[in-house]
This record gives sequence, C-alpha cells and structure tokens, in this order.
Amino acid sequence: MFEKLISTVLVPLVFVYTLLPGMLGNRSSQTSPEALPTGLHSLSDYVAYVEENGAPSYSTAVFVRQMAPVYELLRTLSGRPHATEGEKTLNAHIDATLSELCGYIAENSGIDVELLIETLPNLNKPAELANQVLHLDAAKMREMIFVLRDKAYAENYPLLGHLLFFFGVYLSIIREISIYTVPYGENPDEIEILMDIIYDDGDRAVVHPGIIIRPSTGEVYGFTDGGMIDLGFDVSVYDLLVYGTVHSWQREMGFDLFYDLLSDILPIYNLATRRIKFDYADKEWMIQLWKGNYGLASNGLEIGIYNRPKGSFGSYYFAASDDEMMPLSAKLYHGDKLLLEKGPVTHWWLSAFKLSPVIYLPDSMTMCFSITFPNKTMLAAFTAAVDRKAGNGLTYTLDGLTFNGIF
Repeated sequence: MFEKLISTVLVPLVFVYTLLPGMLGNRSSQTSPEALPTGLHSLSDYVAYVEENGAPSYSTAVFVRQMAPVYELLRTLSGRPHATEGEKTLNAHIDATLSELCGYIAENSGIDVELLIETLPNLNKPAELANQVLHLDAAKMREMIFVLRDKAYAENYPLLGHLLFFFGVYLSIIREISIYTVPYGENPDEIEILMDIIYDDGDRAVVHPGIIIRPSTGEVYGFTDGGMIDLGFDVSVYDLLVYGTVHSWQREMGFDLFYDLLSDILPIYNLATRRIKFDYADKEWMIQLWKGNYGLASNGLEIGIYNRPKGSFGSYYFAASDDEMMPLSAKLYHGDKLLLEKGPVTHWWLSAFKLSPVIYLPDSMTMCFSITFPNKTMLAAFTAAVDRKAGNGLTYTLDGLTFNGIF
C-alpha cells in the first residue's frame, strides 16, 4: 500500500521534473519552431494558429531561467547567498557515449538531458546544514538508510528502495558524480549505465540504476519489463519515443477516474479521451483511448484495457491480466503528417509519447488504432458500445476480429 502511494504521487512528479522539463532544451536553433507570429489579435486567432501549426515545447533555457531565482533563494536560506561558481552546480558529468546519445535527442527534438545534468543545483550546503542542525553523522545515517533500502529491494519494493537510496545520498555530502557506461552481460551490443558517487567523507559507491542501452538500435530499457529504473517506461532514442512496458508499476494501479481528473488539473497535460464500456464474460469492461500532449514535451497516445466484476461500485477498474491482453497498434497524425506509430504489440496498455520541439492541440491530431479481439462475441459487444455513443468522434471498420478505429 505504501509503495502504491509513492508510485501514484511521487514517482510521476520525480519523472516529470527530472526527465521531461530538464530535457526540453535546444543545442541547435535549427530544431526550434518559429516564434509565434505577430498579428494574433484574439484568443481565437491564437487557437486557430496553434491548431494548424502547433506550439513550441518548453525549453531548457526557459526552465533554467525560471529555476535560477529558486536556487538563489535556497542558497540565501542556507546562509550562503553569494555562492562561488563551483558551488552553483553539482559536480556531475557523463561519458562520451551518453553525450552522443543526448546530442542526438537534442538535435532532433530540442530535448537536452546533458544540459539538465550540467545545471543541476549543488545541494551540499543544505545537506551540511541539515547535518549540523540535527547533529547527524552522514556516513552512519547513510548506512542505516541503505539497510532499509536493501530490505525494500529484497521484499520486491524497488520504487521504495530507489527513494530510500536517493534520500540517503541527499543527506550525504557529494564531492563528485560520474555517469558512464560499461559492457552488460555477454551481448556485445548491450551496455549498462553506472553512477560513481564520491562522498566528501571519502566513501565511494558505484550504483546500478537499472538502465541498459543497445547502441545499434538506440533502445534504452531496464533490467526487467518494469522499465528503466522501474519507472514503467522504456525509450527508443532514434525514434524519440517513450513507451510503457507490460509489467510496469502502473498496471498495479489499474484505472480510476481520479487519474484523469488529476491530468486535467495539471498544466503539463492536455488530453482528449474516450471511454468505451461494455459487458463480456461476466465482467464489466472498459477500453479507453487518449491522445494529446504529455509533459509539455511530447505528442502521444494511449489505449488501455480494463475490467472489473459485474456490479462493481465506483470508477475503479483493474488492468487486464496477461491472458486478457490483446494485439494493439496505433498511429498519431497531425493532418497528413505522421507523428508516431507503435505496434502491433500484445499489451494491456499501449502508450507512446513522441518527444518533439512542437506540440499540437489534441483535437487537431488524429489517432488511428486497431484492436484485435479474441472472438466475435467480445468484438460485437465492443462495437455495440461504440455504436450506442453516436457522435463520440469515433469511426471504424472491421477486418475479421480486428477493430480499426479513427479518433
């Protein structure tokens, strides 16, 4: 239960803060969309322009400028308002292999991971203050926290283990962090990312965060099907695509209307969705479609398959089990331009998010998708549910057991 709470609240926030906004940078102005033109005199003019041309993604340069006063405030509160140049950023760096991959992403999407790493704030002074005020022995405290971390890992709570690790690192004073790659296993085309952390007290730790890279294809994935660092997502670098894994932590969370309400509230999402509910095999089923903007950095889509016992109360559904998954595929267009495609893949939740310097309004994008059902009875129940919702923006054709839809 505790891990589910962490997964629901903290992990998405950490993922968005560390992975998406910080990566939204530009090394080459050639990849930036043109600035919005002058002469847009009303909101309707602006909306019409964005519907046709899209809008620029959030950039790292803007993010860094916005965060600068926050970092300065933190330094002021810690009693060191005039930090030296060496104290302004964390002493962290990456190797040439990672720099090349980051460069590819930056040049083709405007999203810059390396720039984020280079501008991470130095948190040593707040950590030193915490140690002084609380009279902590950083090394002993770190050791105690890491015992709890190892217990969480042993009991199969990887997300809790990751959080305990980062908490232990935060309470320590960090001298340097090196992020580099080494060969992984016996496959010559697989490398693993390691973090070499050197503490001020002389201790050193080599951390395996759980990220493997296949340089020949640009695929980045985790040790298991739980995704990189157990976040539930893998990445195709050369396709600029982030996608969900089958055995992600999100599967344990199922679906609840609260999730969609939360995405409506958060300004980093702008989504259009359709829910198709039907009964089949003594269960209430729901297949949901999403399309839109994710994290101010990508255009994306989702197809989720969920069910629950008949007569259930409320809006919660369980994610489809392994034997209930179906072959799914989807493409996302803006006009005639293909933005992304994913599948076919047998899944309970096909999700794909294309990193891009331009994002489009959900209603200006078209999602073409297919779902192959296990039998005619289930397909008929689903199509009947679609037909009952006339005017829901869905059209379709049938090809055997495959439902080909347009949303």
